[in-house]
Amino acid sequence: MRKDIELVYLAVAIMMSSVSVASAKPTLKGKLTVWHPVTIIFAGPEASETDSSPNPFFDIRLEVVFSGPGNRKYVVPGFFDGDEQRGSQGRVWRVRFVPDKAGQWQYKASFRIGPGVAIQLASEAGELLELPHLSGSFNASPRDPKALGFLKWGRLGYVCKHYLKFQDGPYWIRGGVDSPENFLAYDGFVRTLPKHKFADHVSDWRAGDPDWGNGKGRGIIGALNYLASQHVNSIYFITMNIGGDGQDVWPWTSPLDAKGNPNNDNLHFDTGKLRQWEIVFAHAQRLDISLHVVLNEAEKANKQELDNGELGPERKLYYREMVARFGHHLALQWNLCEEYNIAFDYGPDRIRDFAEYIRALDPYDHPITVHNAGNPVEALRFTYGDTRFDVTSIQCNQQPIHKVTEAIYRDTEKAGRPLPISLDEFTVDRGQRASFLPVDHAEGHRREKIWPTYFPGGMVEFILEDLLAVDNFKKPELEKLRQYVWHARHFIEEHLPYWEMEPADELAQGGDVLPIGIGNGRTIPLRPQVFAKRGEVYAIYLPTCSQTGTLDISDPNGFAKQRWFNPRIGKFEPGLFTRYIANR
Repeated sequence: MRKDIELVYLAVAIMMSSVSVASAKPTLKGKLTVWHPVTIIFAGPEASETDSSPNPFFDIRLEVVFSGPGNRKYVVPGFFDGDEQRGSQGRVWRVRFVPDKAGQWQYKASFRIGPGVAIQLASEAGELLELPHLSGSFNASPRDPKALGFLKWGRLGYVCKHYLKFQDGPYWIRGGVDSPENFLAYDGFVRTLPKHKFADHVSDWRAGDPDWGNGKGRGIIGALNYLASQHVNSIYFITMNIGGDGQDVWPWTSPLDAKGNPNNDNLHFDTGKLRQWEIVFAHAQRLDISLHVVLNEAEKANKQELDNGELGPERKLYYREMVARFGHHLALQWNLCEEYNIAFDYGPDRIRDFAEYIRALDPYDHPITVHNAGNPVEALRFTYGDTRFDVTSIQCNQQPIHKVTEAIYRDTEKAGRPLPISLDEFTVDRGQRASFLPVDHAEGHRREKIWPTYFPGGMVEFILEDLLAVDNFKKPELEKLRQYVWHARHFIEEHLPYWEMEPADELAQGGDVLPIGIGNGRTIPLRPQVFAKRGEVYAIYLPTCSQTGTLDISDPNGFAKQRWFNPRIGKFEPGLFTRYIANR
């Protein structure tokens, strides 16, 4: 049961003098190389994950300051992690850090204790616990350009453009999956309602891949392997859906009322389960799969599960634990809430407060976003120009996806902070009874959604027809869909300076149009889509596959080359290119 906060504070005050501590020297684990995670294990106060006097998550705070080359400084939150044998009681406290520069790094840890000290941002909050062996140093070797996955490129972040970029690598375009959003409701995780087994993906697990429990990890690890083989580079998942759709994912110790209850204990974390989550997340990063971490769901009971919907002790601790345990991952974004503005509408002010608190906690400034319902252009307008938000997460159902993408592209430009435009939930109109119900129609998505999103400067993440029931990604229609996404993304990555291009549909005149459904029997014309770096590169998508109309490329002076790319097979068509001189 959830404890009354005032009673917890009183218990902590009584017990502070009797905290048992250890004196072993810190242990470093991991490859000491730029962009590789380093874990430092401290022998701290002995505790159990169910203790309340004090609560090792809430009333004791481990914080580590890392200082490195070029006057770099990171203040990184640490966390309680039971014992070295993966039990829930012990003296193991960890911090995970990623050096971003070669050379010597110094670290200095501090443990502080007091009522709710873990969620306080002031460095001197609480009382200092005097412990030995809290400082040290290590040398990080230069970046390994042949390292697996994102470890060779570094952190993915916002760089004041419509695309995120790796610090030591390329710009990035999402081509991801949204379903199942309860991806973490996996049978192989301890104390988890087993909605997913991913049994058809056990065969995709490879020797040398991570595992636990004599094969319990192989289904979910194999699923990631398979998605990576299909060129999926992002996966969307919810870390807490109490009171939501699935009611099967949460990071806290059990039992809990999965439907939502003010008496749920949301101040004690399941260290065993979170260790298993970390294994999965780390494997995804080595497969070039970004982590789209969704912290809340749309349903009212879910939104009110923590502090009745406010930024209170439970929510702050939840955010801190997620940042401390998983914030070291290089390609990760925090999504504050799915459909923030329906059921219990969080509203812009709460969302800004949530974002600001995570921004203060996260030493790496991972991109922060929030997901909308309704008209995305207006629902997300409060984020335009706000430095607390770095990317979009758009639901548009059957709305014309190219119009939405172009509007947000231009509106965020006008606000002085161009945002990457991620369409994370959309559907093709195939006469379904509700616009939000997805249909796995690969041809329709290719013509009506994929290219019309990528060419105005957007990116995609697909919600699938089976929604929460997705347990096997190997369906032929889904494989075809992912191939179409890969053809489009690979074309853009390989042949276009896309981070310097912009939507320019006005340059196309007279081309054939494709009527696309937007629900209730209505259609809207999809015209040729132009993506251009004026004077240098012009890419045009013809949705009817007909060479009709004209394209104004009067800016260049000299020779230009025309080529035709087939989006069905992902190749240029041989013999369909001409050379000409553009007059000025």
